[in-house]
Parts: sequence; structure tokens; C-alpha cells
Amino acid sequence: MGETAINKAANSKTGHAAQDLAVFNTPSARLAGIILFAVAMAAITIRLAMGPGSMMQLPPIFWAQLAVGLGAMVISGWVWALRPREMATGLFALSGLATLIFTLAAASRSGAVIEPRSLAVVLMWLNAGGAALFGATMIVLFLVYPVRLPHWRPLALLSSAGFCLWTVATLLGRMPAWSSIHLVTVVEMGGIFLAVGGQFLATARLPKDRAVATWFGLSVLFGAGGFIGLIALPSVLGQPTPIKAGYAFSCFLLIYIGVAAGLRQYRLFELGEWAFRILFYALGTLILVALDAALIGLLALRPGAAIGISLLVVGFLYLPLRDAVARRFVPRPGLSEQELFHAVVDLAFQSSLQERTEQWRRLVTELFDPLDCHRAEAAVAEPQIREDGLELVLPSVGDIPGLSLRYPWAGRALFGPSHVKTAQRLVQMMAHADASRDAYDRGVTEERGRIARDMHDNIGAHLLGALHSRDEDRKNSMIRETLTDLRDIINDASGGTRSLDETLADLRLETAERLAAVGIALEWVNQARDMTGLPPQTGHALRSLLREAASNVLKHSGASLMRVDIYPQGEQVELVIEDDGSGFDPAAVPGGRGLANMRGRIAGLKGQLKITPSAAGTRLTASFPIPRRGAVA
Repeated sequence: MGETAINKAANSKTGHAAQDLAVFNTPSARLAGIILFAVAMAAITIRLAMGPGSMMQLPPIFWAQLAVGLGAMVISGWVWALRPREMATGLFALSGLATLIFTLAAASRSGAVIEPRSLAVVLMWLNAGGAALFGATMIVLFLVYPVRLPHWRPLALLSSAGFCLWTVATLLGRMPAWSSIHLVTVVEMGGIFLAVGGQFLATARLPKDRAVATWFGLSVLFGAGGFIGLIALPSVLGQPTPIKAGYAFSCFLLIYIGVAAGLRQYRLFELGEWAFRILFYALGTLILVALDAALIGLLALRPGAAIGISLLVVGFLYLPLRDAVARRFVPRPGLSEQELFHAVVDLAFQSSLQERTEQWRRLVTELFDPLDCHRAEAAVAEPQIREDGLELVLPSVGDIPGLSLRYPWAGRALFGPSHVKTAQRLVQMMAHADASRDAYDRGVTEERGRIARDMHDNIGAHLLGALHSRDEDRKNSMIRETLTDLRDIINDASGGTRSLDETLADLRLETAERLAAVGIALEWVNQARDMTGLPPQTGHALRSLLREAASNVLKHSGASLMRVDIYPQGEQVELVIEDDGSGFDPAAVPGGRGLANMRGRIAGLKGQLKITPSAAGTRLTASFPIPRRGAVA
């Protein structure tokens, strides 16, 4: 029993100890430790630079070197603290430590005279050794990341051992007079460029890794290239340097910022466009400055004329060349705006959903040339980039489902912000064309409905009247009127604007003749005599309504009298049609096409239609707006 309690207590202590250690094994704790180490090293450096017991003011170059060393250590340490188990982040942190060593060693010598002499020699070795370690570590880093290059192990071992031995031999004076630490630095930077170039070639079919290699290339180009051009190369050639080496160390911060972004894979989908923009702007500036200096130095031109000629050369020669190169190397959509517009319109008016879906898939495939195009698993409201630019998700458009596009341009690039804008324009154009197609379909449906109603109400009414007419001349006349109405229906030609009185007079005569043919009397009361001319569609609807109502009386009511009352009600006209037939309950009897047509026509006039049983038959009341005479029609 006692042993069990002891074991439990021991396990509890072990668990608490593990929890305490876990607290110190977090990214924040690791980064805090790195920062404390860097600050301690900076404090020692400040003390050495000021000298024992001295309170001298340190020069600005000291603080510039100190800032570079601390910045490199903190940036590389931050990346390593987030991903401590990866070789690439470990090498990056080691390079940051090397940068901290050589910058602080150089900074220590920028203040007071270092005593004793042995300490100055140690600082010199730290400065040269740190620089050599930085170059060798960066070469190994670019040999293994973002992809591991062929034979990277022997290359890493050979380069690291070679540069370290070369540095030691140079410091010991065992190398020829032409060999110097600056020459070692230049060759190391060349090795870094070669490793980055190898990564660029090895990632030709890996767009994410190619974007990382692009970041690395730009960082090394401007960071290492800047230091070589300002310090190392002039020193090797025996020329004076434009600025002091301590200030040129700031170029190394560009390397650390770029490599950190690459290791963290920050916004990789924008790297391609950023890379070409930065490179082209920098190259244009370099050409402008070099040409201006050449014109002044070689041709002895005045500065104003030289800069004017330089601007003309850059504007008329370099910028068009830049655009041509950008079109060659920066992926662009495969269709022009005009081609895209015609393709979208043609797509939207395909007859079936399946055809539209397939043509939509072909269109986006031709536009972005992805290796994979399939239906999106989750719906999105706007085009979205995912997986750092490997995937572009398009929203659904109308009844066409959303799509997921992966590995654009046959896997040679990533989707970027400009491609999202293109996709947004494409989706907007497609949505507009889809809405136009829906409007067209609704228009076709409405036109078909109009023709069907007119055929039923007008043609049917005339033919029914001709069928019941015993007068041969009247029958022929009604058939001719039927043909005229048929032409009007086909052409949708309702004639010009007529007054309400004229329209009602024609309708009264026509209705009276139709009813008289079967022995039904007509009572007609028109009190709306101050109305202005009827719009064509209103007159057409009114004729169809009265004809259909008369047809219903003829066919179904068994009535002997039909009464029509027309009178104004404010800004509206009310039309009441009654018969003394058998009547029916509109709620109990399902309406046929005739009743539906009447309701549709009155609704088109923004009016109302009521059908109710009356005391001796059926009562139909229609009210619709008509402007009075003198008002604007």
C-alpha cells in the first residue's frame, strides 16, 4: 500500500515536471530565449565597443551593424521557433547566428581601441568566421529547400568544408596575396546564386516551390548582390567602396526578410507578380542611372540633357521590352476581353443546363489551363484562392454549379490577385448574361401566352359568332374580321391610339350582332365619355375581355339578356357585365382558359377582376386605370 502511494506521488511529480517543461517548449518560449540571447550578446558588444570604464558616444555605424545582427537573429529565430524540427528552419537560424556573430564582431571594433591585442584578433576571427559560416549555411539551405537538389549532401559537405578551410587559410596567411576574406565572400555569394538557380530549375513543375525559389532569388539578388556590389567586389578589385562596410550590412536584412517569407510561405500566390514588378523596376532604375552616368562621363553632356535622353531610352526601349518579357513569363488568361464576352453570351443562350455547364467548364479551362477542373465541394460567394494559389474556387452562376480549378497553366504557376479579378469579371458577365437569358425566356413565354390568349379570345369569339350567324353576308364579314385579327395577333399590331368611345362603339356593334344571332338581347350603358385615347394594349385587352365575356354568355349561360355598364370611378374605369342565365359559383367551378385569360389581361393593366353570382345569373366586374381627356397618356 505504501509503495503504491509512493509510486503515485512520483508519477504526479513527473507529470507536473513534464507540464513545466512543456511551458518552455512553446514557440513563444523559444523565441523569448533567442531574443534574450541576442540582447545579451548586444550588451557585451556595447561594453566592448565603449571600452573599460568609458562612457564615450558610439558612432552611428555601430548601431547600424548592431541592428542588422539583432534583426537577422530575431527573424531567423522566429521562423525556427515556429517550426523547430525542420532542417531548413534550423539552417536559417544558424545563418542568423552567424550574421549576429560577424556583425557584432565588426561593431565591437567601430568604437574604442580594443585591448588587449589578442581580443582584437579574436574579434577579427569571429568577423571572418561568421561571414564564412553565413555563406556556407545559406548555400546548404538553398540546396535542400524548397526541394532537395540532386547530390545535395556531397555538395553541402564540399562547399562548407571548402569555404571554412579557405577562410582559415586566408586568416593564417597561407593563401596567395590576391586571396582575401572579401574574395571568399564574393565566391560564397556566387555559390548562393547557383543554389537558388538550381532550385528555380528543379521547381519548374512545382508552382508553390517555384514561388518560394522566386522569393529566395529576389532576396539574394538584392541582399547579397547589394553587398557584393557595394563592398566585396570593389575591395577585391582594389577600388574604394562607395559606403562603409558596416552600413552595407543592412543588405543582409533583405535576405532574411525574403527567406523568412519563403520559409513561412507567406502569400505565395502573389509572389510571381511581385517578383517581376520588383525586378523590372529595379532593372529600369539601374539602366536609367547607368545610362545617365555614361552620358555625362563619356560624352560630357550636361546633366539635364543626359537625364532627358536616359528617360527617353528607358521609355521607348526598356518599357516595351519589359512588357514583352512579362507577357512571356507572367501567366495571363488565354482569352481577350472581346473573345471572353462572345464566349459568355454564346454560353448563356445554350438550350439546356447540361450544355451550359459543359461549355462553362471548357471556357474556364481555356482561360486558365488548369490540370484539374471539377465541381466545387463547398459553395462560395466570390472567387477565392486556396492552398497558397494552387486552387481557385468559382461560385455557382445561376443554375451552373461552382467549379474548383487546380494547378493553373498546366502546373507551371499559381493563381494570383489579377486572376481573381479576371474570374470576378467572368462571373459578373456570366451572371448578367444569365439574367438576360432568363428575361428573354420570360419574354418568349409571355409572348406565347399573349398569342394563346388572343387566339382563344378574339379568333375563338369571331369563329363562334360566325358559326351561330344565319346571315351569309354577316358570316363572311366575321370570317374576314377573324383573318384581320389573326394578322394582328401574329404581328402584335393593335393599330394606333383610339378613344374609349370609338373602341366601345365598335365593341357594342360587334357584341350586339353576336348575341342577336342566337336571340340574346343586349343592354349597353356607357357613362365614360370624357376619357382620353386608349393605349393600344389597353384597347386590345378591353376587346378581348368583352369578346370572351360574350362567348361565355353564348356558350354556357342560357341567358336571354346581357347587360354592359361602363362608368368612371376616379382615375379608373369600371366595366360591369351581367346576364340573366343559369349562373355558376366561381369558387366551386374550376376556371378554364377563358377566365384565366381575362384575369391575366386585367392584371396586365394593373386592374382587378371579380366574378360573382348575381340575382339572376353571373356578374363580372373589371376595374382598370385610364387617364381622363387632357391628361398625359
